[in-house]
Amino acid sequence: MYHPTVASQTLTSIPVHSDVVRRLKALKAANQTWDEFLTDMAEDYVPPGWYEEIERRRGPGVDVPMEQVIRQPRSLARKGR
Repeated sequence: MYHPTVASQTLTSIPVHSDVVRRLKALKAANQTWDEFLTDMAEDYVPPGWYEEIERRRGPGVDVPMEQVIRQPRSLARKGR
């Protein structure tokens, strides 16, 4: 969801290839701002290696509560693990 404080922040320019912009425009709803669209995408994003990491932490015969798995260190998420 669009956060009100976003409106007071400085706008940026992100260089991307035109084919990427075309693909994103095809996914974005007409009534969405780019901030809303990209924030929604980021919230739903699963970094590469996420499921493998869940399985690694689980171990044989061990169930790890999802709350614990979600608390994945941000450093691992940034590294795509």
